[in-house]
Amino acid sequence: MSIDISDGIESGSVDITVLTTNSVISTLLTNEKFGGKVIQPQSNGSKLFGEHGLAMLFEIRKNGESKKILLDTGGPRGSAIENAAAMSIDFNEIDKFVLSHGHVDHYGGMMEVFPKLREGIDVVISPSAYEQNMILIPKEERKFYTPEELSENYRDLRKQDAFLFELKLPPFKKALVDKYVGEKNFNLIEPTAPEILLNGMAISGEIELFDRNEVSNGFYLMEGRKDFLENTFRDELSIYLNIKGKGLAIITGCGHAGIVNTIKHAQKITGIDDVYAIIGGFHKEWESPEDVKKAVDFIQNLNPEITCGMHCTGFEFNRQMADHPSHAFGISGTIFHL
Repeated sequence: MSIDISDGIESGSVDITVLTTNSVISTLLTNEKFGGKVIQPQSNGSKLFGEHGLAMLFEIRKNGESKKILLDTGGPRGSAIENAAAMSIDFNEIDKFVLSHGHVDHYGGMMEVFPKLREGIDVVISPSAYEQNMILIPKEERKFYTPEELSENYRDLRKQDAFLFELKLPPFKKALVDKYVGEKNFNLIEPTAPEILLNGMAISGEIELFDRNEVSNGFYLMEGRKDFLENTFRDELSIYLNIKGKGLAIITGCGHAGIVNTIKHAQKITGIDDVYAIIGGFHKEWESPEDVKKAVDFIQNLNPEITCGMHCTGFEFNRQMADHPSHAFGISGTIFHL
């Protein structure tokens, strides 16, 4: 399915503020190479908090008016709320909310954020966001277990201490969303296909898997207590903007469907090949250096002006990407002026 954002948004009319991510640095200077397109909080970073989570605020200006869209609410420690207050950001001014996917590090601040949103706004959440997720990372350098292996042998593998990391994620409950939809009269939108958010701005819908090997390993869906299913992250939503004269700005929550898949999906559904900026979580932290290099090579060949992998992206991606002129650091309080 295609979607038309060809009218675009004027360059210089979009600000994306990182409300929270994993890192806080008070000594990170704004890099002059970006010409004011990536602005760091510098000493103001000492007022901000980080946690394992992500939240970003978009402000789009057109014809003297401003629209604000919130992507995610960060984790359950409330850093998005604390940082918004420190940056004088008023949640009551937000026009739309988008949840990138149903993991607690992205919806964890919802119970604090949603009461502060004004009534009647659009709330965009995939209908697949409520599925039970489990993370199982095997020890040593074996391949990740298949869902079939886990369904048959999970208890035995636990007894054998086979997992380096094992976590059943707190379930994202639809009852929580329905509660606020009822109390605040939110307009709940549950997309599976791409949809327009604003002129020149769209959400991805379910991201096409051009390369299934790029999907985040170690994540499974669960049915009942012992049936494991393949997780292809049908709940993941990314945001695509067309910046006039520049190309696509691609914004991800975690990029579990694969950052290359996410970019190719954006190009396919919009018909726009040029990529201007890639910002968000890319979830490369559990991948081999060889697999990370495939994504780095793909992005470098696109030659965007800004590439910022934060949150779950991992050290190896940023190490390999560091020499490319588009590479930027994203911390709590970073502002991208697109």
